[in-house]
Amino acid sequence: MAETETLTSEQAWSIEPSDFPRNGSSRDVLAFLVRYAVLAPSGHNTQPWRFVLSDDHVDIVADTSRALHMVDPHDREMTMSCAAAAETMFAALRAFGLTGALTPLPVAQAPDVVARVTLSPQPAGGAEDYEMLDAIASRRTVRRPYADTPVPPGMQTLMREAARPFGVELSLFEDTAVKDAVAELVVDADHIQFADPAFRDELAAWMHPLTSPAGDGLAGPGFGFPDWATRVAATLFRMFDLGSAVARMDKPNVLGAPLLGVFSTPGDTRADWVATGRALAAVLHVVTMHGLVNAFLNQPIEVTTIRPKLAELGCPGRTPQLLSRFGYLKEGIAMPPHAARRRLDEVLIAA
Repeated sequence: MAETETLTSEQAWSIEPSDFPRNGSSRDVLAFLVRYAVLAPSGHNTQPWRFVLSDDHVDIVADTSRALHMVDPHDREMTMSCAAAAETMFAALRAFGLTGALTPLPVAQAPDVVARVTLSPQPAGGAEDYEMLDAIASRRTVRRPYADTPVPPGMQTLMREAARPFGVELSLFEDTAVKDAVAELVVDADHIQFADPAFRDELAAWMHPLTSPAGDGLAGPGFGFPDWATRVAATLFRMFDLGSAVARMDKPNVLGAPLLGVFSTPGDTRADWVATGRALAAVLHVVTMHGLVNAFLNQPIEVTTIRPKLAELGCPGRTPQLLSRFGYLKEGIAMPPHAARRRLDEVLIAA
């Protein structure tokens, strides 16, 4: 396990399934599966999780020291990120032919324990799913322009079905009128958020070059500009209200996306947030397998005065939890590099 614990950010995305410890202990197996869990998405790439390793299970625990107090004051997105990591780990467990269980919020008195992934003692016997393992390690958030190629109806059905087992509805929209309305909500939210110096300070604090030893945060290449410019961009965001400039970039990306998706739940409890995170992971695995990419547009949900407007537009009678665009990367635009990842010895803790 020592080698696993000292993996660098660059190595984190290069997982060889052949390295799976088939003859190792249950702890060795679970520690290896955590390597897949940490590849899940998170707000500002904070990676707000810890993995507490026991003999037969791993607890995925929210690391509140990495909370985003301005953009996520109730830890809603943090909880979803941890749940996505848990579901990603569970998907990898099954992909190696193993059996086990994922228990949401397993400790009533400890709400920061978002989920528990338990490994069954029975030997592996299921079929291995290398396509799933490859999808987990290939997924990335792509904030660049998308091609206008429509997403086939059958693919949209697969996406909805991936979310539904968790009690989450994924409402998908191709209609130009809906895109126009959503784009206006995104623009309004951009202006509101960037007008707040505290929001800008928090965003800038999480902007780190890919070469940073922090192994987290948002880097320039993810937005289409050089890594060296990341700190320059952070300084500009901190000093100036660039809401109008950001809105001018966001609006065409919304309008040009072949598909918009709203993840919604019946309520807005911690259980709903966990369900959404799990559904998000499942949907992203499916879309990655089929060559699609996504980027998040959560500003209208993060601004409390705009969230009801998105609900009325995209999921009447339900609570919107995530907003994303889906599509195929535009021809001639390079796929961005993977986001940085923290070393495993920073997040994997022995119980």
